[in-house]
Amino acid sequence: MTILADAPLLTPAQVGELASSLDGLHGRVLKVIDRLQKDVEARKKDIASRWKSAPGVSAGDLARFAQNETVAAVRQIKDNSKAELDKMLKEAGPAHARLIAQRPFYDSPVKVLSRASLGDARRTEYLNQLAYAGPAELGHMAQVAVATQNVPLAAAVLSLLDRMPSKDRPVGPAELAHAMRLDDFLKVQEYIKLGDVRLQGILVAIRTWTAGKSNPLDTVQLAMRERGIDRDLIGGGDE
Repeated sequence: MTILADAPLLTPAQVGELASSLDGLHGRVLKVIDRLQKDVEARKKDIASRWKSAPGVSAGDLARFAQNETVAAVRQIKDNSKAELDKMLKEAGPAHARLIAQRPFYDSPVKVLSRASLGDARRTEYLNQLAYAGPAELGHMAQVAVATQNVPLAAAVLSLLDRMPSKDRPVGPAELAHAMRLDDFLKVQEYIKLGDVRLQGILVAIRTWTAGKSNPLDTVQLAMRERGIDRDLIGGGDE
């Protein structure tokens, strides 16, 4: 299995834009379906009004005629909506694919920290200063990096820890990376969660509209995943 990805590495801001595009598209889909549902209700009301009474026609026949026309009208509205909803679904698929293609780049804080401050003279200077540091000094520098949120220092310490045998490390690379609580890592996790939830919401909304009924399990799952998104970290949604 290769570790090399075909997808380009996007910045957290670019990942956020993809999530935002899915967020906005989800809102548009809901508005379209709301409009279509109102069309259905208006047609039902109109049909019911026209077949409320007719000279010489029994109540049973009136109800049957109204039902047949209603079914045909709803089918026509759904058929006419297919192209519009399909277009939105086709827009959502590629955006979501580009979003989840970033997972291999952001699936661990170690990866994010390892490429943080690349090209930064401070990271290079820290590497040079600590090149011959022992476990005790490296452990303290890791402590300082976390306490001061010094990303170039943390990245340099991570590089040096990675060169050491596991048994000699004063702190594990993963422990250091997690302790830094890097915004780039944390935000991308939430952006991907949001994109996943919005794609699922689009699929559920269209499926519910097409089938004419909702699946309670889908609704519960969406609500649970929605609550799992840290809105304080990435901001509000479209609803």
